[in-house]
Amino acid sequence: MKYLYKSPAKVNLFLNILRKRADGYHDIQSIFQLINLNDELVFKTRSDDSINFKCNIKSLEKDNLIIKAINSYKEMSGIKDIGLDIFLKKNIPIGSGLGGGSSNAATTLLALNEIYDYKIKPSSLYKIGLSLGSDVPFFLNAKNAWIEGKGDVITEIFLKPVWFIMIFGKHNVSTSDIYSMLELPSKPSYYSYDDYINDNSQNDFEEIVFNKYPSIKKSHDILSNIGNARMSGTGGTIFASFDSLERAKSAISSVPRNQKAFLISSL
Repeated sequence: MKYLYKSPAKVNLFLNILRKRADGYHDIQSIFQLINLNDELVFKTRSDDSINFKCNIKSLEKDNLIIKAINSYKEMSGIKDIGLDIFLKKNIPIGSGLGGGSSNAATTLLALNEIYDYKIKPSSLYKIGLSLGSDVPFFLNAKNAWIEGKGDVITEIFLKPVWFIMIFGKHNVSTSDIYSMLELPSKPSYYSYDDYINDNSQNDFEEIVFNKYPSIKKSHDILSNIGNARMSGTGGTIFASFDSLERAKSAISSVPRNQKAFLISSL
């Protein structure tokens, strides 16, 4: 039997890094908004216990969170005879700060639980997700949210529908590399929701990424001329939001073609 799933991306509307934790992660504050940009995952059950994973980007077949998610699911569920042909069509750019890998892992866990008759309860899926990556629980929940802790404190919030102009960076930005370059403040500053509403928030990684990748800074400068430009995650996607498709279409017409800007709606 064949199962098809969409694996959505997200944007960080801001990203505040508070401190490094004893477990090696960082405490953060952020708002994650889901967007209508999806990878596609196809699962086809097999009669044996082999896992055959293919992707339209061959380099992703060697080391992928999808396989780690399957192994973790097998261990917790006790199901030994999981056999699947899996195909991942990657549409979310790699290293773009849009959470594609974490989304793929979450989608895989949700798919396995459906295919194998919900053997694992949601709270246990959440634990597996968190062991795979700090953004995975958000994608398991699949709702726009205010995020705290290391990504495990999730508060659902309402965000009005918007259209984003997005410029994807030319670089596969390494999250671990960017985090290693961050200088943490001795006393963290906390954001409130009012800070976000009043545009008193930012992405703490922007200066680091802009210094390392001038082309990403250039995209930010260009979008800043037509809207409130932000960077998502640790880069390198630059985006600006608009409250109507008409305004977004008008704004994108002024973006130079070599920037390869896209219109993408929120979810």
